[in-house]
Amino acid sequence: MAMTGCERIHALLEGKPIDRSPIASWYHFPQVDHNITDFSRALINSTDFYDWDFIKIMTCGHFMTEAYGADITYSTDPNHWYGTVNRYPVQKIEDLWNVGVLDIDNPMMVRELEIVRILADRYKGEKPIIATIFNPITSLQEITSSLNPKPVQEFLQQDKAAVHAALDAIHQTNKNYLDALIEAGIDGIFLANQFSQADRLTDEQYAEFVRPYDDATWEYIKGRTWFNMAHVHGAADLRIDQYLHPDLQALNWENCPLGVAPEHTASIEKVAKMTSQVLITGIDQRNDFVTPTNDRDAVKQVIAKRYADAIREKGDNRFVFATGCGTPLGTYLYLLSLIGDVVKEYQD
Repeated sequence: MAMTGCERIHALLEGKPIDRSPIASWYHFPQVDHNITDFSRALINSTDFYDWDFIKIMTCGHFMTEAYGADITYSTDPNHWYGTVNRYPVQKIEDLWNVGVLDIDNPMMVRELEIVRILADRYKGEKPIIATIFNPITSLQEITSSLNPKPVQEFLQQDKAAVHAALDAIHQTNKNYLDALIEAGIDGIFLANQFSQADRLTDEQYAEFVRPYDDATWEYIKGRTWFNMAHVHGAADLRIDQYLHPDLQALNWENCPLGVAPEHTASIEKVAKMTSQVLITGIDQRNDFVTPTNDRDAVKQVIAKRYADAIREKGDNRFVFATGCGTPLGTYLYLLSLIGDVVKEYQD
């Protein structure tokens, strides 16, 4: 009998046999991600159609910007998740002192907690439910200038105390949110760090403004969730070594980004030698599902080679075969079904 997603992931963590590699991918739903009913249905339909082994809740990418009161014109384009932020909560360095601690009656949190409850009721322990959390410095970037690290980098040069004040408030907000998410039924978190590339911060800055908050997060949820993953965001020179934490179960990252020299890439082989954590990776989501003709058989050959390469590098099939980040909208999403086809056929 085939294992459930929870059974596969538990078996990976416990060193027990698995019937196949777990599989996963995720992408945004910009047209429905603010509607509890439609977003929940979209997540369920996607999870069931592709037979993912866990549900990574692809919350609107502006969720912390929204929670902190930004004026946002949300995307209505199915090919773009990001909208237009008309006014950011933080516009100058003095605003860092006013970044407050948010409670769970915040409308964003109310919405997302109800979505978790719906998913937990639907899957009842069959598949792990994973909530998206931005680490504090990523949230600070998002409430200052979405996807743009430069303002935060400048703040670090101008007033460290103000930056810490904002990060401390965001960290407490995350703790409040985590308490409620755990009560609602999550099994773990996807902690995203958009300052993972070595060129974003100096080693000293990373040690002061990132690592302590991330470590505190793992310690805060220790024993309260069982399948937590760090999303080490970016393509080159990733700080994988900063996530070898004993209370962190899994790592997700881009192992095969197009155009990045091998010496700057965190290959599966390299990372497997560093840690026994579950590796969630294997596919270049930006390029592997695209061919000159978008021919399904041609794409399948690419995905099959990725899986074979991952097994060779890892030495076995004990990893989650997945994309390294969110699949870009505009991709022919039906082709994501090839992830499951390749893995299931390989086992046969």
